[in-house]
Amino acid sequence: MRYPPARRRRRWPLRTLGLLATVALLGSGAAIAYMVMPEKDHGAAATAPPSPKAKAVHHPAGLTKAQKRARRAAVAVLAADGYEPARLDDWHPKANVNVLVGRDEQGAMRAFFFSGGDFLGHDDAATSNDIRVAKFHKNAVTLSYGVSTGGREKVTFALADGDVAPATPVPPSTVR
Repeated sequence: MRYPPARRRRRWPLRTLGLLATVALLGSGAAIAYMVMPEKDHGAAATAPPSPKAKAVHHPAGLTKAQKRARRAAVAVLAADGYEPARLDDWHPKANVNVLVGRDEQGAMRAFFFSGGDFLGHDDAATSNDIRVAKFHKNAVTLSYGVSTGGREKVTFALADGDVAPATPVPPSTVR
């Protein structure tokens, strides 16, 4: 059966519109997937040259029994506050300041700082949606905060006089 010529002309614009709608749907799905997939910044920290004032601390392949015991004690501090560690590999036993990023049941994150087995405090009074350990030094650690603009802000926390303090302000809780 042949369609009249007027009807045949109306099919191509509808097909084109359907194709464009499919491309838009797939593109938005890819954009959403790109936003929620975790970043892999392992290479960024390794290629950046260390500052001349701070020596980078290298993480050993395995921990000794004493180092594992210290890490378990730190994990117990997190658990007492209702958090579990996001990554145990963030524990660097030879650093003077150590950090474990904890995540609670709702997914909120908070950094816990330790030195010599003692709990020193948190990165901020409020929790964050996304925190990662970006870089370690002997007396400092740099945290990377995911912010609402889609980027990341880095803040270095340094150990001084038995206390950990940020070198620059932590991003406000309204954007992280």
